[in-house]
Amino acid sequence: MDNSNNFIISDAKSFGLRLARLREGKSISAREMSLSIGQNKNYINAIETGKNYPSMSSFLYICEYMEITPKDFFDTGCKNPFLSEEFLKTIQQLNSEQVEHLYNIILDITSKD
Repeated sequence: MDNSNNFIISDAKSFGLRLARLREGKSISAREMSLSIGQNKNYINAIETGKNYPSMSSFLYICEYMEITPKDFFDTGCKNPFLSEEFLKTIQQLNSEQVEHLYNIILDITSKD
């Protein structure tokens, strides 16, 4: 798997950048998210600007709020983790013939000539 488009979450600044990208992908303001998870209005902004890290329990709650897994948070190669989760849930409802058909469609779309 080519990870050349991934960035490494190695410090508070890159952690905050990832959070901002994911939050913006859900069209949620930093203030709205802060208040929704029971924090002060500047909580998410402080994380996104690299001034603070969340505690582990707060991080897990942030992931739950955004409906992603911690793996999705750190998988910077995943362009749309929100859609990925929905896609996986939908695939689980298909029978094996439908999954094979869908897989073949995906291979056709992504094949390089």
